[in-house]
Amino acid sequence: MKIKIFWKKNCSNCPKARSLGKQLEKEISVQYFDVDTVDGLTEACLHNILSTPSIVIIDNDENEIRVWRGETPHLKEIREEAVI
Repeated sequence: MKIKIFWKKNCSNCPKARSLGKQLEKEISVQYFDVDTVDGLTEACLHNILSTPSIVIIDNDENEIRVWRGETPHLKEIREEAVI
């Protein structure tokens, strides 16, 4: 299982999402995607991400478990969904 965090430089809410990701790195694989880059935008398109910050939980078969688009959930909520 892994978590993907989509962010952009000028997003006022994105630092909170990235900080949350740093906390989760101790427990689960976390990937960060800057949607202002080609690679980040490509990955965002695969998950229908249209706003930042967005967080996606992916299972081992690359299926989406849960998605938060345009918001940052609480750490507890991610841990429950990702079964950490």
